[in-house]
Amino acid sequence: MARADVIKQMLEALGLEKERFELIWCSSAEADRFVAAVTDITEKVRALGPSPFNRAVAAAS
Repeated sequence: MARADVIKQMLEALGLEKERFELIWCSSAEADRFVAAVTDITEKVRALGPSPFNRAVAAAS
């Protein structure tokens, strides 16, 4: 089993969406790929909304 799969299973066990984690390998010479990866994951996480942990804290306040 790949490391990323194990981490995604751990996130789900904690109550977080597995889509909040992405593992992408790129070298320092791949600036465009890095920017695209960061932009993509940022859009995905924003679409998911606040972390369930943050929602729980806000509800308790």
